[in-house]
Amino acid sequence: MENQRICGKKGYVVMKILVTGAAGFIGSHVVARLLQEGHEVTGVDSFDIYYSRGQKEKNLMPVLLHPQFKLVEDNLAEMALVKVIKGTEAIVHLAAQPGARGSWGSSFHRYVTHNIQVTQKLLEESKANKLKRFVYASSSSVYGDIAQREGQDIAILNEEMMCKPRSPYGVTKLAAENLARLYHQEYRMPTVSLRFFSVYGPGQRPDMAFNRFCHNLLHDAAHTIYGDGKQVRDFTYVDDVVAVIAAAVTSEAAVGEVVNVGGGSPCTLLEAVALLEEISGKTCPKTFLERQKGDVFSTRADTAKLERIFGAKPKTPLREGLQRQWDWMRKFVQAEDEEQAIKAQAQPITEVDEAALAEAKADEKATKKAARKAEKATKAAKIKTATSENQDQI
Repeated sequence: MENQRICGKKGYVVMKILVTGAAGFIGSHVVARLLQEGHEVTGVDSFDIYYSRGQKEKNLMPVLLHPQFKLVEDNLAEMALVKVIKGTEAIVHLAAQPGARGSWGSSFHRYVTHNIQVTQKLLEESKANKLKRFVYASSSSVYGDIAQREGQDIAILNEEMMCKPRSPYGVTKLAAENLARLYHQEYRMPTVSLRFFSVYGPGQRPDMAFNRFCHNLLHDAAHTIYGDGKQVRDFTYVDDVVAVIAAAVTSEAAVGEVVNVGGGSPCTLLEAVALLEEISGKTCPKTFLERQKGDVFSTRADTAKLERIFGAKPKTPLREGLQRQWDWMRKFVQAEDEEQAIKAQAQPITEVDEAALAEAKADEKATKKAARKAEKATKAAKIKTATSENQDQI
């Protein structure tokens, strides 16, 4: 890489990096890691209403005052990208419209806009910017249900398999992945696509399974499980995902590749719930509902390519990762409950002194009128003085 700047303390290549979706679950962890490595980071986030703005703001609190971090609140689909791309050396593109179950029907246009069109816009605007890396966050959802079904051997998913998404969400993530590949082939853009498998940990989105299960345990509510709970997921701890993203930013070996990022902790949903209940020391009743459209039976990652390119793979055991998420959820939910209690106890003003209010408005109006009159008098005096001086000069 040209014009490399080296962080002497740790030996990292230091760059100016743009992180999209910076206030999100994975994005906020990525920002913290890149700042720790000495990079200069600009984060873009629209604070979409998909879930609480408050949680996103809390995600970013540890880095907001960092001198090497700048936050831009804007919508990638509408903003002029030049102001954030200019001078950028690497892009970590995490922003997306998430959720396989919500991608059907009238919501699909949001997935097309935020997952496909925004990715193309970023690639197009970046192709002349001489980026050193464009890291795209893809998903295991691109595979669909090509693994073997229940009652047969469960296939391990590798990057050479033909992808057959089972949800519109998966279709859009695969389309964006193909865009990254095309821009690498035709414009030699240094793209890397990372397929994440069931990422969990502190800060997880509230619609995701472990967050919901922790919330249920804390409030003694029933778990809602779609299907029979025997579906297999390869759960991946967020810090392990972030480590791969950080490595992809500087690794020459990753350029042009599509790589699985899986946790090596495959288990059924019921087994994961049982482990979380063991960690929490609590149990909740379970309500089983019909399998949702787009849900797949198994996602197990083949990590051979990951190990070959990066020399490592995710290593956090599921028990350890769930313990960390449980500890975080207890603090987060407790703070949230306290905040709601304070709001509930606040006494609104129910009676208004109309006479006092009218008097206050009259005083405010008189003050503004006097200020305007004084301003006019000052301007008139300045004009008179200037006119007099001009006459003296003549």
